[in-house]
Amino acid sequence: MRELASIRKDINSVDSAIRELFLLRMSLAHEVAETKAQSDDKIYKPDREAEIIEMRSAGMEEEVRLKYIALLQSMIRASREYQYSEILRLNPEKFPFHPSSEMLKPKTVFYQGVPGAYQELAARALFPECEPVNVPTWEEVFQSVRDGKADVGVVPVENTTAGTVSAVYDLLLDYDLSINRSYIKKISHCLAAVPGATMADIRSVCSHPHALPQCSAFISAHGFTAIEAANTAIAAQNVRDKGDVSLAAICSREAAERYGLSILAEGINDMKHNETRFIAVSRTPTCLPEDNRIEIAFHIPNAAGTLITVLDIIAHYGIDMTEIHSRPLKDSPWCYVFYVDFTGNISDHAVRSLLYQLHEELPYIKVLGSYKVD
Repeated sequence: MRELASIRKDINSVDSAIRELFLLRMSLAHEVAETKAQSDDKIYKPDREAEIIEMRSAGMEEEVRLKYIALLQSMIRASREYQYSEILRLNPEKFPFHPSSEMLKPKTVFYQGVPGAYQELAARALFPECEPVNVPTWEEVFQSVRDGKADVGVVPVENTTAGTVSAVYDLLLDYDLSINRSYIKKISHCLAAVPGATMADIRSVCSHPHALPQCSAFISAHGFTAIEAANTAIAAQNVRDKGDVSLAAICSREAAERYGLSILAEGINDMKHNETRFIAVSRTPTCLPEDNRIEIAFHIPNAAGTLITVLDIIAHYGIDMTEIHSRPLKDSPWCYVFYVDFTGNISDHAVRSLLYQLHEELPYIKVLGSYKVD
């Protein structure tokens, strides 16, 4: 039996040879890119890649064959990624997305709910020069922006306790709007009731379906019945209008004060680090120098391994993925649209190469937005 040091010496020699061969292969990939940049030939040819893998791995013992296929697939992907990058350097006009470099300067901003809602507070924080306009539903926010009644809509997309707001993500695709800004607001819920009511009087609490689970421990500890309302501020408005001492709202301090309610308890959310991320959507995609986050949505073929392949591609570009979630694809049972956030700016070459590759290789991709996250 050989000494380990001797075996390692041979491994080092093999690794050095693999390094040189890999550099040679990348050099050849560069030549391919130069040729395809002139011929407009496709980079991704899955049938040819499958044929190469089958031919190269033939005759190997099965366990080793599987490992070799994984190595070969990785090398082929690296070659493709290199080609996309080089073609974009040679022909920047091939980049398929064209965001505006102009800063968004809206005159009209819409949000869902009534004055005092967290969405109104977010709209004022994002666009202090505008007077926000309220509409009853998120869909009306999107409709108003699409139809030109509003320049911008401000909606919630995620809460640290309740998770993503799935309906808003669906509307982003339905109405083909773009995310231009992002704002994270610390959420501190209070229990508010009509003047004169005491904690002992309260039997029921009403609030938005996302706010109620954020306060589930508080609600359970007091034995309250939870009632859903369209919005936290609408809940406060309903309590005021009903004048029932047994009914309280879970809302912001601002909403309680606006509707003349007494605050019976503050900071009632289960998690004290409770934040909601809001986005501003408009008809025009933008990319500003200070933007550091990009969000995309895509479909993938319904085949084993396709999602991990996409995630590998993102990782191979050295890009940090910050979030992923999925939603059912309408009219296509057991198929999904995936939403991915990652760091970077659309002007970065690596980001442009990634988006160019995904555009060429996936059945559908949309850049949902570019924005700054502090």
